[in-house]
Amino acid sequence: MTTDTPAQSVGCRVMTFTPSKEEFKDFGRYIAFMESQGAHRAGMAKVIPPKGWKPRKTYDDIDDLVIPAPIQQVVTGQSGLFTQYNIQKKPMTVHDFRKTSNMDKFCSPRYVDFDELERKFWKNLTFNPPLYGADVSGTLYDPDVTEWNIGHLNTILDIVENESGIKIKGVNTPYLYFGMWKSAFAWHTEDMDLYSINYLHFGEPKSWYVVPPEHGKRLERLAKGFFPGNVQGCEAFLRHKMTLISPFILKKYGIPFEKVTQEAGQFIVTFPFGYHAGFNHGFNCAESTNFATQRWIDYGKQATLCSCRQDMVKISMDVFVRKFQPERYKLWKAGKDNAPIDHSKPTPEAAEFLKEDKKLEPSKESPAEVPPEEPNTPVQEDKRSGFIVAKVMAGVREFETDLGQLPGHHPLIKDGMSDEEEPPPVEAGGVEGEGWAKPLAHLWQSRPPNLKKEREYNQRIGSKPPYCSICLLFHTYHQVISGRTECANSIDTHVMVAGERMRTKPLIPEMCFTTTTEDDAECEEQPVPPRLEEDGTSLLISCSQCSVRVHACQYTHNCCLCSLRGGALQKANNNKWVHVLCAVAVLEARFVNITERSPVDLSGIPLQRFKLKCYYCKKRMKKASGCCVQCSHGRCPTAYHPTCAQAAGVLMQPDEWPFVVHVTCCRHKGPAQIELTVGQKVICKHKNGRYYQCDVVQLSKETFYEVNFDDGSFSDNLFPEDIVSRDCAQLGPPPQGEVVQVRWTDGLVYGAKFVAAHVIQMYLVEFEDGSQLTAKRDDVYSLDEELPKRVKTRLSKASDMRFDGIFEEKEIIQESKRQRVINSRYRGDYIEPVIYRAIME
Repeated sequence: MTTDTPAQSVGCRVMTFTPSKEEFKDFGRYIAFMESQGAHRAGMAKVIPPKGWKPRKTYDDIDDLVIPAPIQQVVTGQSGLFTQYNIQKKPMTVHDFRKTSNMDKFCSPRYVDFDELERKFWKNLTFNPPLYGADVSGTLYDPDVTEWNIGHLNTILDIVENESGIKIKGVNTPYLYFGMWKSAFAWHTEDMDLYSINYLHFGEPKSWYVVPPEHGKRLERLAKGFFPGNVQGCEAFLRHKMTLISPFILKKYGIPFEKVTQEAGQFIVTFPFGYHAGFNHGFNCAESTNFATQRWIDYGKQATLCSCRQDMVKISMDVFVRKFQPERYKLWKAGKDNAPIDHSKPTPEAAEFLKEDKKLEPSKESPAEVPPEEPNTPVQEDKRSGFIVAKVMAGVREFETDLGQLPGHHPLIKDGMSDEEEPPPVEAGGVEGEGWAKPLAHLWQSRPPNLKKEREYNQRIGSKPPYCSICLLFHTYHQVISGRTECANSIDTHVMVAGERMRTKPLIPEMCFTTTTEDDAECEEQPVPPRLEEDGTSLLISCSQCSVRVHACQYTHNCCLCSLRGGALQKANNNKWVHVLCAVAVLEARFVNITERSPVDLSGIPLQRFKLKCYYCKKRMKKASGCCVQCSHGRCPTAYHPTCAQAAGVLMQPDEWPFVVHVTCCRHKGPAQIELTVGQKVICKHKNGRYYQCDVVQLSKETFYEVNFDDGSFSDNLFPEDIVSRDCAQLGPPPQGEVVQVRWTDGLVYGAKFVAAHVIQMYLVEFEDGSQLTAKRDDVYSLDEELPKRVKTRLSKASDMRFDGIFEEKEIIQESKRQRVINSRYRGDYIEPVIYRAIME
């Protein structure tokens, strides 16, 4: 194995290897050699087998092979950000699948080169959903093929089967994939962050995108910013394989990535924590599985796993650590083996090649030229502006998007309220008499400027959570979430102090600072990445003149979009100034240079938005001024200035792309749950699965423990006695983060880390048949509360006991499979009927 070029010169480029027949015989050894050349740093490599090698003599005999569960891929979204829904269809043979893929409706379009085909893919992604014959268990290799046989790779992952006898389909057994034009696989890493190998047996090429493992966390942060609702449901939502982010978006946000095209007869190898995605150019067939080397073990120990789906793959790392890292086993079992992973370090099996002088010359293939990331720059004080700022790379182009002239009636703006529709008026005494408005008395723009009061207000805001005057926009939402879960993790827990400088995690997702089109992203150069640390925190900086405090990643005068002074302002393109908070909240306002958060382009805001009257300050302002946002529920016309809404405690939270902020007015804010009393009539679920009226007979408080298990799953309803490694009855709950042993319902003991103790109010209810049940408040409904639809459909009446067997239905066993439902937030809104029907079929 020889080479003329040092491996270090390759960097994070996707490498192509052409092994000889002799080198091709030992799969594990050649993977180790590839890593000795630095192939793993890109997260992906291409391998072209020796000339004449074939895994199967002929493919003419597979037409009758059945694809048991082909999926239709329905994609929703726009501007380079999409969600992919997989709709299972009836079984079909390979012959029928090929015939379908060659129909005019599904066949590949004409194209000059792969770049043109790529543009057509992202432009037409949401139209004409394709079929994908994914996850077909089996192999097309002839039994006598021993080289690189995907069904028999003989790596350390085979320990799972050898030691436990467990076969995990698609992980340590092969899967077949039958693709057609536009069928795609979303951004993901492999289960447990394993390696993967993919061989394209025949057909049209397959395009791949990959983000180097050392930049994987940046991609995760970007995705969480664009899809904040998904993060709330599952921290590892990218493992659901539903999120598609175009390369134009990655380029715009400075996420390094590579592109590679896989032709028939070629292998693609992905490495641990290498995020990848891609699409098929037309009808083809590929075979894939996972494998591992010793280097993977550290990735497997630290993999963030999906805990919201029962079918997600979880592999116990115990046997691997005990066998290959015995010196670290005790430390790992104690939860203290958390050393950061060096993504550039090759696997230990590569040691023999690192000692040799002769190495193989790898060819390099990558259409994408991505400059290296700028190192973190020192922070210094800018005396001219009064801000403590970081030096940024010069020469960054401004991003400009021509929003065009909006129509006279903007579809995103509801008609103003009539007198009959108007909410209850502000109480006599004026706005200033209300509690939320008293601290703002000297900040209204209708009053003479008072720099002292403005400075005091900024100091007060900067001294308490969330510490940043821009993050105030979503602070009310985070308070509600914190209060609802009664969790000890407040915003304060994210504060980190380095010397005299404080860093916190911004509450504003990165999505809120951008209005993106694919054309803009394609033609612009890469910006400097946002000033976020690896842990997602950002330095807090203060103005030396007015004391306003903001995050360094969010970069004064009166705001032209609202009625209040104070807070962080940024210059607009009309020579006026605007609160950064207001620019984030108003959908049509646009940050021209996203990284610098300036200037703010207001030209796209429709005139109707300036005519809206703020619910809170219209009574005290002689004439309407500024620009309002409206309640996001249905066609509710209630309007607020963003700063007035924030000060008054209106619930605002990150919305799903392409919207930015979801506003909930007082009329649509769900009523607070009232406490129930003994003897009160309520509605609760009986053991037969239906809902009946019953009586509250006893109130009690229960303590539940929350833990994270070693396999990545969690439980938040453990009893103290379930912790067997500690006498919780005598000693109380363990400290947060302590490693504990938990006895589960199957009688076995599992390792876990303690998270928190929750004290929950419980209600003992009694039904008319005399049966009793203990339930949480969320599962009990008073007679005055609005019942959810799922409760109404199963609500029964049992006025007396004359009806035999009314409570004797079979006990309902809930299915483990989750059904996909539309976000309840949007149930009252209009849904595009074609997409809706496709998703729900």
